[in-house]
Amino acid sequence: MSEASSVRLLAALVLAAGLIGCAHAPVPQPPPYETLQDPNLIMVVARYEENQGNWEEALKLYSRLDTPYAWLARARIYYVIEDNTASLAELQKVIDDGTYLQEALEMRIRIHARGGNWDMAIKDTEALSKKYPENVQIKINLANIRIITGDYRQAKAILKGLIGKGDDSIIHYTTARACIGERDFTCAKESLRKTIDTRPEFIPAYLDLARIHALLGELSQAEGTYLKLLDVEPFSNEAHLALVEYYIDQKRYKDAIEHLKSVLETNPDPLVLRKLIVLDLQEGRFEDALNLIRGMQEMTDDDRYYLALAYAGLERYEEALLVLRDIPLSGKMGCDTTMVTSSILKNMDRNEESVKVLEDAWKNYADLGTCNEIGYQLATELDAVGRRDDGLRIALKLLEKDPQDPIALNFVGYVWADRGMNLDKAYTMIRDALEMKPDDPYILDSMAWVLYKMGRSREALTYIEKALNALKDDPTINEHMGDILKSLGQTDRALDFYLKSSLLNRSTNNDLKDKINRILKPERQAGGEHKELTVP
Repeated sequence: MSEASSVRLLAALVLAAGLIGCAHAPVPQPPPYETLQDPNLIMVVARYEENQGNWEEALKLYSRLDTPYAWLARARIYYVIEDNTASLAELQKVIDDGTYLQEALEMRIRIHARGGNWDMAIKDTEALSKKYPENVQIKINLANIRIITGDYRQAKAILKGLIGKGDDSIIHYTTARACIGERDFTCAKESLRKTIDTRPEFIPAYLDLARIHALLGELSQAEGTYLKLLDVEPFSNEAHLALVEYYIDQKRYKDAIEHLKSVLETNPDPLVLRKLIVLDLQEGRFEDALNLIRGMQEMTDDDRYYLALAYAGLERYEEALLVLRDIPLSGKMGCDTTMVTSSILKNMDRNEESVKVLEDAWKNYADLGTCNEIGYQLATELDAVGRRDDGLRIALKLLEKDPQDPIALNFVGYVWADRGMNLDKAYTMIRDALEMKPDDPYILDSMAWVLYKMGRSREALTYIEKALNALKDDPTINEHMGDILKSLGQTDRALDFYLKSSLLNRSTNNDLKDKINRILKPERQAGGEHKELTVP
């Protein structure tokens, strides 16, 4: 039935039900569905009920029709409500009729797949292939199932026999999937090129071919494939965004930004615009991001969040805070908004407010488990303002929920190590955290610190060097390096790191000043007095 026919039938149904009349006339209720006799009307109403999710009513209506479309519709509904037996029975009627054969076969495969019964899916499809030997699509379905189950060789054999009998572009593309499964990228590239030769506008083939080139380090070929696709489909957002993702993977952020800007000039697509905003923010182009966001006619909460980040990047903190206040903390952006608000307040030296924002949010998130980042940040900030025990309690609560939480393990392990207590347990916790996040500079620093506290400074040096390679300007890690070097007798090098830590630290602690002054004490001259140098 055509769309126009459906509309006319619905209009007729509305008029017949007496829903249009004089303003003061009583409006009669529409007749019950049982009174409908016209099969076309029954079909329209059944489709309406199905679209509304009224499965029981839709099934009643479809059951009044004995047509292949109604059988397929009933099978679809039974599939949705997970009555596989009834669905398969309806599908068998459709398959025997042959009118909607492809749709029925695909649904039957999905039923078998949902139950993980791939052997039955293969057996079923093979039987159908024998029954309908000229149906190429059934054989392609069989090849796809073979690929899913890892039987790539058999899939390729099936597909090879189909060349010239159907849509060769689909056959070559499916063959490429089998080759990728075998990790035979030469075969995959050849099949994808054949796909493109057969159907030059087949976008997925270009994308897969470019990704294989990139995976193999063939970067010029990868970029060339993306550009060739854009020659063929110059207005494809999918192609443009794929090229941008390639630039990002290669850390060619400037190229990604410039490409998005050129696309935006001819296609003001919101997806392209937001991608450009995110890249501008990432690359510190806060003024550019701000101008793009201001040009939006309507802003989502995500856009307001980006606007706040742009203001914060420009150190326009008060404006950033005003924008963040408009984002509901109960929504999907609540976690990120809380974190950014706290960070901005900290940058404004409003530390107590920063901690309070986190504490207030943590009351809501602590038991939800949807934003542990607030707990991590709160524990860290409490530790920084001298409320270490409060921070420790939060980290221990996180570990109660997830004993393998690497960030919480690291926090507790570090605090214990810093206090010189439970060192063996602290070492085990930090070691476990490091196994899960081997490149995390903060966990590397914690490992160095616990080893130092255990008297294993030589081992600690390896870890602290790795931490410093990642975070050269972290004052705490620089101070730890100084302590470790001093314990190894490398006093001059230790002083360099102490001084760097002092310069990086907003307010140098008294312990660090004492460490520096002890190294800077001049040698006592005979009969003379020594003068202590002070560090600002």
